[in-house]
Amino acid sequence: MAEVDLRQLRYLVAVADEGAFTAAADLLVMTQPALSRAVAALERAVGATLLDRTPRGVELTAAGKVLVDEARDILRQVDLGVARTRRVGDAAPPVRISARGCDLVFLHGLVRGYGDRHPGEGCEPVETDWHRQIGELRAGEVQVALFGGEFEADGLDSEVLAVQERVALVPASHRLAHRTVVDRAELLPDPVVNWSGHSAAERAYWLGAKGVEGEVVAGPQVNDVLKLMAHLRLGTAIAFVPLVHVEHVGLPPDIAVLRVDGLAPCRLRLVWPEHETSPAVARFVRFAADRSALARSA
Repeated sequence: MAEVDLRQLRYLVAVADEGAFTAAADLLVMTQPALSRAVAALERAVGATLLDRTPRGVELTAAGKVLVDEARDILRQVDLGVARTRRVGDAAPPVRISARGCDLVFLHGLVRGYGDRHPGEGCEPVETDWHRQIGELRAGEVQVALFGGEFEADGLDSEVLAVQERVALVPASHRLAHRTVVDRAELLPDPVVNWSGHSAAERAYWLGAKGVEGEVVAGPQVNDVLKLMAHLRLGTAIAFVPLVHVEHVGLPPDIAVLRVDGLAPCRLRLVWPEHETSPAVARFVRFAADRSALARSA
């Protein structure tokens, strides 16, 4: 490998552009003998004569023309790389937005659209799970959360992006499995799967208790989807989930889907701390709200 550095390439290009060592040395703010030595060292490194010294100045040899052309490309790429690096270093950190696995596709669509609308402004999708998401938001680990369902809103602001129908998942052996639509009251005797560690608002949402007259039966608590599915298939409980999630995931044949009159929908929201003052967060929320409004009106 030839021992060539960027300074030598810049020196050679300057001499080629100026046509003389003296003029190039003035441009580079260095002495003419030092420039001559640097070019001679470059010639030794590449093993070829690069310049012909003539009474009229200097002219590039055939080898010199090749290296100057290559040097211009190299120096241009280095300058571009340094400029890009500086822009990234000077840029504000990206807005971090969390979503649970069921909402990641929706979030990535928002982030891509925002990047097209606001090039250069970074947004970073962050995958999380149901029992950590709001806590991470309150702790400042993310600036925004894409959240489906209900939550304890103290100290938080939110913007609803979509209202999604929820359905009941029941075992195929369930007494109402042959029906297409049922009333929430008809399912009151059935234990409902709920998630461990939830707040009161989240628990009421998953139990389908909002606006229901009568006592709701809380069934087994689970901490992952596989356990939820196991209880459904065993017939020990039913579950209420957004229809959009069912449409994206195949269900086994021994689980039936029922539409439910009187069941509160899922509200998919962006949530952020009420004291948040970042203009980037405000721009992302407004973009997401406008995009969702357009999608609903289409």
